[in-house]
Amino acid sequence: MIGINAIIELIKTGFSFFQKKEQNKQEIDAQNSHEQNNITLEETRKGFTWRQGLGWVLTFIVFYNYVVIPLLALCGFVLPSIPLDEVWRVLIILIGGN
Repeated sequence: MIGINAIIELIKTGFSFFQKKEQNKQEIDAQNSHEQNNITLEETRKGFTWRQGLGWVLTFIVFYNYVVIPLLALCGFVLPSIPLDEVWRVLIILIGGN
């Protein structure tokens, strides 16, 4: 009986360890999210920030590639396009994606 009780206690201890570890991870994620929200609130109080500026620049690059270049090509002016691979990545990260 003593051996079975020891095994049961060991299993309970193991489960509680993993549950505590998961709770700690969730607490850290919640704290990071709260801190990021505070940073975003402070930046919006300041007015125009670097994130907004970067967003406008990237949006203009996309507009340039999909609207300006085709319109000028119709008029006979051929302009080089800007590669959009990195622009899309940064724009998605800026919006909040992965």
